[in-house]
Amino acid sequence: MPIRLFTIQDGEGFVADAFQCPVTGNLIYKSSGTPSVIAYTDLTDEQIMRLEKYGFRRLGESPARMESGPDGIEELLPRQ
Repeated sequence: MPIRLFTIQDGEGFVADAFQCPVTGNLIYKSSGTPSVIAYTDLTDEQIMRLEKYGFRRLGESPARMESGPDGIEELLPRQ
């Protein structure tokens, strides 16, 4: 399940959401209609650094696989 990074709203009812895919690291931008996907490899270091303050994770920072046991699922849940 993609992790929500942030939501953009303006005074005229426009809403857009940004997500990160926990598997591929891709950035997913959804406003209306079909979501846009930006491949992780297409993001510059500067863009990634700016997104990190919203919870974006660099590939390799989070566990690549879920640990067995009840605590392993906690790693998949979004931070609050």
